[in-house]
Amino acid sequence: MKILWIDDEIKELKSVVELLESEGFTVDCVDNGLEGIEKVKENTYDFILLDYKMPQMNGIETLKVISSIKPNIPVIMLTMITDKEIIEKAIGNDVNDYILKPVQFHQIIAIANKIRREEIKRKFAGIGISEVYNYINSLEDSYENWIKKAKLLFETRLKLNEIDREVIDFELESQNFRFAKWLIENYPRLIKEKTFSHNLFKQKFLEYQKISVFIIDAFRIDQMLLLLKELPSSFNAQMDFYYSIIPTSTLFSRNALFAGKLPIEIYRRYPDYLNDNLHEIELFDEFLRENKIDRTYRIIKINHFEDISKIIPTNKDIEINVINFLDEFLHQRADIESLRELKVDTIIKLINVILLDSRLINTIERYLNSDYVVFITTDHGWIVGKKPIAISGGSDLTDGLRFKFGDSLRFMSKDGYLIKDLENYGLPKISERFGIADGYGYFVFKASEHKFTKQYENYFMHGGITIEEIICPILKIIR
Repeated sequence: MKILWIDDEIKELKSVVELLESEGFTVDCVDNGLEGIEKVKENTYDFILLDYKMPQMNGIETLKVISSIKPNIPVIMLTMITDKEIIEKAIGNDVNDYILKPVQFHQIIAIANKIRREEIKRKFAGIGISEVYNYINSLEDSYENWIKKAKLLFETRLKLNEIDREVIDFELESQNFRFAKWLIENYPRLIKEKTFSHNLFKQKFLEYQKISVFIIDAFRIDQMLLLLKELPSSFNAQMDFYYSIIPTSTLFSRNALFAGKLPIEIYRRYPDYLNDNLHEIELFDEFLRENKIDRTYRIIKINHFEDISKIIPTNKDIEINVINFLDEFLHQRADIESLRELKVDTIIKLINVILLDSRLINTIERYLNSDYVVFITTDHGWIVGKKPIAISGGSDLTDGLRFKFGDSLRFMSKDGYLIKDLENYGLPKISERFGIADGYGYFVFKASEHKFTKQYENYFMHGGITIEEIICPILKIIR
């Protein structure tokens, strides 16, 4: 968001301005009303912070001129007057809100969030989908309701044109911060009560005798909705959902999926297994034995586009096909400059075309003809990084843009979450501290912030907490 701050004491407020800028705000500062008016004429702002008491031209006089030039810009008056009645009488209805001085950083953030919400609501109304906004924001936070929100947001987004989709993107970004806060607060309880990676097979798949499970690495709800549209009418397809564990990294979420265990349990038995995805067969075999599930199975990894069409059912009770090449394509998109310029919607459509060209539907049909119940799901979703989250730490920190283990980990901003009771979150005790990014943030070292910001902005990534990464689609297909 872009802010204009008009205050004759603006130099004394430098620390607050710097905090705002560290949170991603652009702040233009002037120390008098006349310069502020010129800025308004030349630029577009999301809102204005305006001091009430200034020499030469006070806040009320400045406000009248600003309102005549651009009446729709929200103006927040800064004042030392403590009597609300006097404030309202002096300010009238020409300002959106007021802040009592001395100004605190958190007050401006609260105002910014309020203005953002109001703007999103207006935009929803502007494109005729107010009922979507009202319904989403009427739902209380719960495991099931967040699934409802995610599904509705993505379904609505796919129906809109490219310009109007930005409205959903703003709402999704806003909901993501709320989602992350709720998930972190409730995660230790939820992983015991609800369906996550580590109990997915037990709770969703194994009630059927013959199953074929396609696990597409890094696949989102919007991608599954697009794929669903392409399925022939002879397929009886039903959409379901589950939550990936944190971190939403293949090393953790997929290993937990095959093991039927949380990462902490895998680490206790096999510390090296969380370093790669080379032990899925051993983990799944142990899962079946420990749970006394007497079924035959086959696990195939599909690393090349053309290999999907070669899959032939072998009449095993459980046939698992792990599709890796789409995740590899997304990582190539991140690494190759020309591909990074492609918009997210273009990438999603391209991946859908690749899946269809791979003859996935024909392969599914072969399984259905062999009396299998087919499931298509993923181990986690993905996002595109937009905002650096400054951290510091030593050589003990693990690699990763969206999560890090390490005793020396320190956050230099208010974004992200630091977890210290790792066992309660089902995480391995690799260190005493674990950091995870929320929103579309990614970790960069404060000492090299500019370098890494440029390197990883607009980069494909996963491992953090967003609706896109955590809430995973499941497509069940039967005849």
